[in-house]
Amino acid sequence: GNKWNIQKFYPYQEMLKDISQKYPTLYKIEDDKNDTSKAYKVPNFEGQIGFITSMSQNFCGTCNRLRITADGNLKACLFGPNEISLRDMMRSGASEEELTQIISGAVKKKKKQHAALWFMA
Repeated sequence: GNKWNIQKFYPYQEMLKDISQKYPTLYKIEDDKNDTSKAYKVPNFEGQIGFITSMSQNFCGTCNRLRITADGNLKACLFGPNEISLRDMMRSGASEEELTQIISGAVKKKKKQHAALWFMA
């Protein structure tokens, strides 16, 4: 699982406020529809900064991503505990149709919002 910890949580709005105090010209860059980050830029500086606000302002309802772990497990949600071993299915001879059904099922079960981890026991 992930190592998320409420004691180390630094909310997006607080970070934005702190950075804006030092760089008051910081401005929001338009995000694409399925971006997972909120991008900002300071005029006359190279690069940009981005915030992935999955805990303070989740974007689960518009998330179009799946994750395949290094050991071949499919995760529909980074924070969710559920995984499906595509590696084991492929090693046992699963057909392309069976794999497609499993992946499709994972997509259909994606949640509109993940449970806030600080409420989990």
